[in-house]
Amino acid sequence: MAKSTVEVERKFDVEPSTPLPDLTAIDGVSRVGEPVTHRLEAVYFDTKDLALASYGMTLRRRTGGPDAGWHLKLPKGPGQRTEIHAALGRPEILPDDILARILACTRGHAVAPVATVNTSRTSIGLYAEDGRAIAEFVDDHVEAEVSFNDSTARTWREWELELNHNPGDDAAAALFEAAAGILTNTGARPSERTSKLATALAGHLPRPKGSGREVPERKGPAVVPVLDYLDQQVARMLRRDAHVRMNADDSVHQLRSVTRRIRSVLHSYRKFFKAGPVDELEAGLKSLAQTLGRYRDAEVLHRRLRESLDELPGRLVLGPLAAELDERMKVRKDTALTAIRSRMDSPGYFRLLDQLEAFVEEPPVAPEVMPGAGKATAKRVNKAAKRLAERHDAAVAAAVGPSRDKAFHEVRKAAKKLRFAAAAAESIHGKQASKIADMAHRIQTILGEHQDSAVARTELLKLGSAPGMGNAAFTYGVLHARERTAADAVQQEYLRLGKKVRKLRIT
Repeated sequence: MAKSTVEVERKFDVEPSTPLPDLTAIDGVSRVGEPVTHRLEAVYFDTKDLALASYGMTLRRRTGGPDAGWHLKLPKGPGQRTEIHAALGRPEILPDDILARILACTRGHAVAPVATVNTSRTSIGLYAEDGRAIAEFVDDHVEAEVSFNDSTARTWREWELELNHNPGDDAAAALFEAAAGILTNTGARPSERTSKLATALAGHLPRPKGSGREVPERKGPAVVPVLDYLDQQVARMLRRDAHVRMNADDSVHQLRSVTRRIRSVLHSYRKFFKAGPVDELEAGLKSLAQTLGRYRDAEVLHRRLRESLDELPGRLVLGPLAAELDERMKVRKDTALTAIRSRMDSPGYFRLLDQLEAFVEEPPVAPEVMPGAGKATAKRVNKAAKRLAERHDAAVAAAVGPSRDKAFHEVRKAAKKLRFAAAAAESIHGKQASKIADMAHRIQTILGEHQDSAVARTELLKLGSAPGMGNAAFTYGVLHARERTAADAVQQEYLRLGKKVRKLRIT
């Protein structure tokens, strides 16, 4: 069974003759351990077009040292990577647990060795005053041979500082900042590389997916900021895929969110592109979001009902309702998760990923789209803002009850479209677009609470009116009344934003 950890580290480039730094001079380090040296050999694997490397992922089989085995590293954030470790096994057999996590990138294409990296590593533990091991400093002398297209060899030296655990962003930043000062004073330079493979493959690496295609300019082509944004989101989608396959917390929600974001931007800026490819992508993304949504909706509903039930005084809970709720929702979530796994292993899903990548790399730009990104993107954002204002007015005018609940849900959907349309234009319109996106997000969050309450009331009504419910119907009625009160409070909170909603515009 593969194990997952989060790696938090910084890399530094250093000359072969540079002396080791005084590590005790780093603030927070009280003493250092005895140096330990290992010889490591790592064989890196990828597809023939370096699909993993293009998404910042690395896959290797390493022998030597205390953590020999298969290692898959996935980008998580600045200076952070998720590492999946599997047993060494046989060199020609990739573990199933690892293979499953890279399917979205490989899509059935074989992986093979692309580089062999031999490292002479000296590791030194760093300890706090209370004796805790807080980090590890490593001094690596590296020899790499590339077996991709041509056979080339490279040698270099690098230092790494890796935290033994993540103490939180502020504490980690403080330790890294203190260490950087000591290491750079010794002659090291902060490295821009994320892995040894990136150094070994220098000159062969494809364009990093999600890094942007061109620099957007106000008077430049109108499609550039939109494609730049879509490039980032498609890369994020591929990375979220791996976390769903790892059963990571909140991963289904994150994948669903980025799926909806891509679809929404395609819809808002559809006139920039030929209709056929956009229609096909929108349909595929909508269907995928629906599959992911069944699990996410059950997850949200379960948490909401369980928390409401737990808040009730015991005398008002008539029957073993918590256990029944947990079992009912478990079945619902398990069924939805099975559907997600089946969908994500299907040829149709992989074809959708192919289409998204092709759309970004070779965009089907509509022939009538002219330069002038500033004016063109402002027009699309303002159109989304106008739609939001119209739906706001309709909701305010709607009769209290189910009609108003539905109308507020339409406002929320319009706010979501505006948020993403504005986010795609931030590279052109800066703070104006950011403020609109932030306000739209605020509206979306408030009315998301309202919609969650509406869904909960529907479920509670169904439960309370089911045959044979007996005294439990009373408890469900109490919960229903609490949800109605909560929804009314949310409506009032939203209505206080009314004037701001109607003024959202890029000028």
